[in-house]
Amino acid sequence: MNLHRSNNKPDWSGIRPDEYNYWQMVAVKTNGILTPGNIATMVGLGLVMIGLYMIINQQYWVGMVLIIVGRLFDLVDGWLADVTQTKSPLGELLDAAIDKVETFFTIIVFYVASIALWWLLTVLLLPHIWITYIAWTARCKNKQLHPSRIGKISMAALWVALFGFIVLRALNTSSVDILAVMIYIVSAISVGLGIYTAIGYITNKN
Repeated sequence: MNLHRSNNKPDWSGIRPDEYNYWQMVAVKTNGILTPGNIATMVGLGLVMIGLYMIINQQYWVGMVLIIVGRLFDLVDGWLADVTQTKSPLGELLDAAIDKVETFFTIIVFYVASIALWWLLTVLLLPHIWITYIAWTARCKNKQLHPSRIGKISMAALWVALFGFIVLRALNTSSVDILAVMIYIVSAISVGLGIYTAIGYITNKN
């Protein structure tokens, strides 16, 4: 949860240059852009986008695998940032931003490819649009909102639901009623936790 969270300063801040490890030296020379965590974040984004292209071309299973692997990089990037001691506000911002970008693009593709009902996708997306707006307005006021545990669980539930919709579309059969009910339940959990997260951010911000 806290692997990619920074304390408003990069890990190499306050360390003498002669004590930098290799990746800290690279990070300093690139203004914090080139770090193992950021590289993993961008690789994950690329895999998700390729997976979405496969989904549009009705290669559902291949697309889903690529998206799952891409999303796993969302876990790997924070771990890499932690073990290489290259966590930074930029890395945390990039991680959160790419997370939202992947989610928004996935739902847009699901609209286009008719993977799930449009109103359900809209309901799933609305809490995260709200959270993004709250984070953006806070940043405009020079306030930093860190990802919360409940927010991460909400996002995880959202992706489980999205993967479930891909499976339903790939199977294309009426004998998956129980699976559909489970997906709807997970969707409801994601929306509820997303709303709870947004309210929590507002409370903390005030």
